Amino acid sequence: MTEILYRLGEVDDLHAVHALNQALFAEAWSKQSLLDVMLSGFDLYVVEAQGVLVGYILSQDILDETHIMQVAVSSDFQRQGIAKRLSQMLFNAKPKGTTFMLEVRRSNRAAQVLYRKLGFQEVGCRKNYYIPLAGDNEREDAILMSL
Repeated sequence: MTEILYRLGEVDDLHAVHALNQALFAEAWSKQSLLDVMLSGFDLYVVEAQGVLVGYILSQDILDETHIMQVAVSSDFQRQGIAKRLSQMLFNAKPKGTTFMLEVRRSNRAAQVLYRKLGFQEVGCRKNYYIPLAGDNEREDAILMSL
């Protein structure tokens, strides 16, 4: 059985977070951008399997809202409840009554299903928000969701 550890992330996790970010996102952040947001107070929760970082959730507090910036789980560990558990860690760390916001690609149905299971509801749309994915020519809408 694989040992899974959930914990608060730290700057020492930057290299692994960046590698996972690069592997999973077309609009990946630079290592410097990730460092900057971590040092500015963004929240980072991570999950390790056998000592290897396999997932994280990154969020920013803005007044009484928490904006979920990224949720990432290594392909080998997806659909095992890891993103749900990371989300619940974040929810539990915030004061009762906090509003959580996020954006998700219109084409990312798996993420939308997860967010709806967590209680998020669609509250709007940002037209042409995301850069085109490989092989596409058009920008993609972002669905705004709130909990």
